[in-house]
Amino acid sequence: MAILTFHSGEDRLVKKSFKEMERCGAYKEISREVIRPSHEECRQNGRARSTKMRWAV
Repeated sequence: MAILTFHSGEDRLVKKSFKEMERCGAYKEISREVIRPSHEECRQNGRARSTKMRWAV
């Protein structure tokens, strides 16, 4: 599962949910680091700068 967030409040909910579900055994692995868009992508699309991606398996 991969989730894109566009606001810090959304990101916080996703992060907490992933950790809780990992403790319950729903996920084998979750992202420890957030994935951010590159500088080039932000230059081409200004709305991308606040985007964060978290993933879980």
